[in-house]
Amino acid sequence: MIEIATTPTVRDLRRRWKPRKERLPGLRWSLFAAASLAIANIAAIAAVAPGETTALQLVIDAGKPLQTIDGFGVNVNPAQWRGGNLKPALDLLVDDLGCTLFRVDPVGVADWLDPARRNADGTYTPEYLKSVYTSAMFRDCWETYRVLNAKHVEPFFSISGRIPARLGRTDNPRRLADFDGYAEMVVTLLKWARQEEHLQFSLLSPFNETDIGYPEGPKLEAEDVAPAVKAVLKKLDKAGLTDVRLILLDDGFPHQERLDLVLNQPQWRDRTAAFGFHRYNSGRENQQNSGFRAAWRGQKSDFGQLAMRIHDSPFAGSRVWMTEYGDLDQTGLVESEVGWRSTERILLAINEGFSTGLVWDAFDNFHKHDNAWSTYGLLASDTRNSTYTPKPRYFAAKQLFRFVRPGFVRVAAEPVRKEAKDDPYARWRDPFMHVLLCAFVSPDRKDFTIVGLSRIEPSITLTVSLQGLRPEALQKEVACYRTNPDELCKQGARIRIQDRELTVPLNGPTVFTITTVK
Repeated sequence: MIEIATTPTVRDLRRRWKPRKERLPGLRWSLFAAASLAIANIAAIAAVAPGETTALQLVIDAGKPLQTIDGFGVNVNPAQWRGGNLKPALDLLVDDLGCTLFRVDPVGVADWLDPARRNADGTYTPEYLKSVYTSAMFRDCWETYRVLNAKHVEPFFSISGRIPARLGRTDNPRRLADFDGYAEMVVTLLKWARQEEHLQFSLLSPFNETDIGYPEGPKLEAEDVAPAVKAVLKKLDKAGLTDVRLILLDDGFPHQERLDLVLNQPQWRDRTAAFGFHRYNSGRENQQNSGFRAAWRGQKSDFGQLAMRIHDSPFAGSRVWMTEYGDLDQTGLVESEVGWRSTERILLAINEGFSTGLVWDAFDNFHKHDNAWSTYGLLASDTRNSTYTPKPRYFAAKQLFRFVRPGFVRVAAEPVRKEAKDDPYARWRDPFMHVLLCAFVSPDRKDFTIVGLSRIEPSITLTVSLQGLRPEALQKEVACYRTNPDELCKQGARIRIQDRELTVPLNGPTVFTITTVK
């Protein structure tokens, strides 16, 4: 049970006592009217009068498991390998941030093979493939991948960007028409990576934001989705890569129609590892129903509704992943806010059934398919000196990535509200509308992590009651980390659990983590 104690400030009281003329339009103020308003204000502040507390209660119950977490990670552009200069960034992402998932875009475009060089049967000569896959741009990809494999990380390939005009329609070269030709190109890459470079992988994301199209990927209309996926699976089987499973869709926006076209293909169930989605806002909800307020009301975003459709389909065993999330601001002027917004988006997704999130982007870099330098990275890149520096958004991500490990299970975090009888504003006095969090436990229930956001401005204390954990967990010390404009994943004093409860201080709006994980 979480109890949040707050005390109103003098400024708060002044605001509540201040009369507002607009409430009584057309009336001349009188002593009687002023007295009436004063009485109303006294009633309004009664719930938070000095000496009293406002309580937010939340039951964290490890005995009520929800989805398993697959870890967290980043999107990576290997073009910045530059003879090994990228390795310190990869070390930081794995060893400090805690990334276990890497979505690797080999070259940033989907036109690395020339369709005019195909044989009559649609294949390419070994000599031509060797010349391409031993080129500098692919050597950067292989070496980046090799470093991650050496760190016991198994990245997956993601194909994005423009396609050769020969693979598109005659009336719209950017819309994919030659599904077999596209699939042949993609599968030759995987075959070379496994047989010649001996890289370890088992997943493939063959398409990127095809609902948007150029420059993010080839355009696929809804009727194109099924034949395009079918072509990739056919080519994988022919190449002997039957163990490779797909991450499907990876759309830029949530589309029920496109999802349903895949869900109507149950024969793909065993070859589908996950469904990928991208989120750079709080969903496609209107402003009134987005973010904290929607979560507090128990409403589902469009992403949450799609996750439910997957879980209720023959693909229920497939995971739902946020393969891209972040924020599109590139001013560099609101770094703490970017970290906050990004964390809010992934926590909302997790609370709606998603099993992972991969930040866009790992580090600032040049994106070939946009032909531009981007600053979406968790790490600021100094390519001249080959150094990488964590931004504030990096530390916000670290609050989740480092302390929620693959295999952890999200568990129930159920609010218990004490609403005053006959108070029409009780729901609007609920401080839980300003707090968003997720709770996780290790598979053996000997460790737990709570990650959350608090918008509450006064200093507060959280009293957490823990249910369903193993006795070993209750004997451990608990750490609290905070990220805000003044602190970057800063650890506070370690705390002891007493009678299944612990109390943690939080000072002002912050991203927080409460955990036994070291």
